[in-house]
Amino acid sequence: MGDVDTERDRLIAALARVAQRDHSALRQVYEMTSPKLFGICLRICADRDAAEDVLQDVYIKIWNRAGRFDAGRASPITWLCTIARNSAI
Repeated sequence: MGDVDTERDRLIAALARVAQRDHSALRQVYEMTSPKLFGICLRICADRDAAEDVLQDVYIKIWNRAGRFDAGRASPITWLCTIARNSAI
């Protein structure tokens, strides 16, 4: 469980830095989450090219909305998965 908490804390910290317009933090969020978020996009889009386009849009939304993330209301991965799912739909 400790590793999960550490990953969650790292993701929360990275999202906070993204909210401050830290490009390296966005890269960290991408590296930590892109396989999972791409899987969501691919499952919904059922087309690899479309899923890649949606995934790019997802990270633009993350860049623009990171300041709205509230760790007290949702886990970071749940928040990110919701953005991916809604974008893919």
